[in-house]
Amino acid sequence: MRILQEQINNNLLSNAYIFEGINESENLSKAYDFAEKIFSKNGINLKKELNPDLFVIDKNLDTIDINTIRDLIKDIYLKPRNDKVKIYIIHRSQNMNKIASNALLKTLEDLKSYNIIIFTTTNKDLLLSTIRSRCQIIRISFEEEKSNIDLEKLSMIISEVYKKNIAVFYENKDFFQNKEEKYEIIDGFLYIFKIIINKKYYGDELECEELSYNIFNLCQLNFDQLEEIVNFISDIRLELKNNVNFDLAIEEIIFNIYNKGR
Repeated sequence: MRILQEQINNNLLSNAYIFEGINESENLSKAYDFAEKIFSKNGINLKKELNPDLFVIDKNLDTIDINTIRDLIKDIYLKPRNDKVKIYIIHRSQNMNKIASNALLKTLEDLKSYNIIIFTTTNKDLLLSTIRSRCQIIRISFEEEKSNIDLEKLSMIISEVYKKNIAVFYENKDFFQNKEEKYEIIDGFLYIFKIIINKKYYGDELECEELSYNIFNLCQLNFDQLEEIVNFISDIRLELKNNVNFDLAIEEIIFNIYNKGR
């Protein structure tokens, strides 16, 4: 997060940011920390609960709808009480529906110098491309994320399924049984495939040795296959909000990967 501190120190802040990381609570914590540093730089040291110029949308796993965004837009047009800066955090922004997302676009284009919006998300690609293009993307590093799920084990299961060893999935079905972590498990799939894409097409270093070992074979997938898998998993994530059976959803993802394996 050093780049953000440099922006604060040098008064080079952007109007809109996306904080992307697999751990949702860590994303929100980083967004709060960034907001508090900005306020402090401007001589404002109120606790976040008492700060009238900090506006947070956190609807847990519910959809962020048009009415919620309209309330935010109305507030944006009001000047900050402190006359210096006003910050908005949209937590789990991937849960904005399409109507709400489109409504926010015009506002993003017309932000005042004192407006800052921070989107937190587990996957920036779940946001409209037009929103992404107006934001500075801040990736929460692997070490900072502290995911509640075992990414090494998940990457091992994916790798074995890709190699047509489907038995490994059934031998480890208990790994997917915690329904309270269903969104984090789905986001784990997305995170792993994002690492593959970054390595294969952008030359990024893989972010930990265990994942590097487990997903080595998956780099044989071409871009169209990777894109199809990511889009398929993203669609499954959205369908979970409509009470789709989680066990069946996981099996669909697994067989999607299996059918592309070798």
